[in-house]
Order: sequence, then structure tokens, then C-alpha cells
Amino acid sequence: MRFVVMFFDSLTPSEVDIELTRAHFNYLEMNADRITMAGGLLPFPGGRFCGSLWVVQAASVEEAHRLVEGDPYCLAGLRPDRRIYLWNVAPTRAK
Repeated sequence: MRFVVMFFDSLTPSEVDIELTRAHFNYLEMNADRITMAGGLLPFPGGRFCGSLWVVQAASVEEAHRLVEGDPYCLAGLRPDRRIYLWNVAPTRAK
């Protein structure tokens, strides 16, 4: 199953403790087979971060929740507003 995880926060990695940010990016790398894409969201070029988005491949919503809850930023309480959605990918052809 594929899920989209949305984090609504103003977290800017360069403003967070460097060890915590390193642990967060290591976590993404360690789980790259399941967190297949991840990145910050900006309202416009040059704007401040307003959240992040992950694309997750997981066997269940429970597994997706475990991945989210294990993220060092979440463990540190920096992402209190997070939501997991099942993503029903449209059958389109790549161009």
C-alpha cells in the first residue's frame, strides 16, 4: 500500500540541533525502502517551510504509523500535527 504523510509545522532543519537533524536524515536513509520520497514544503520559492511530505510504501496503516512515530523529529515533539493518508495512485502513463 502507498501512503502520503503530511507534517504541518514550521520546522527548518538548519535551525534545529544538528545531531537531531542528522538523526532525522539518517532515519530517512535507513528506511529508504519504505519512505520512498520525503521533503519540505514551501508556500512559494524562498518562503519558510510550512511542513513536509513523505511518500511511504507499507503493508498496513499501522506500519506507516510506526515509521512516522519512529522519526527523531516526531520523537522530539517537533511535529505535533501529522496526518497519514492512503494514496490511491491514478493509472496514468509516464511521459
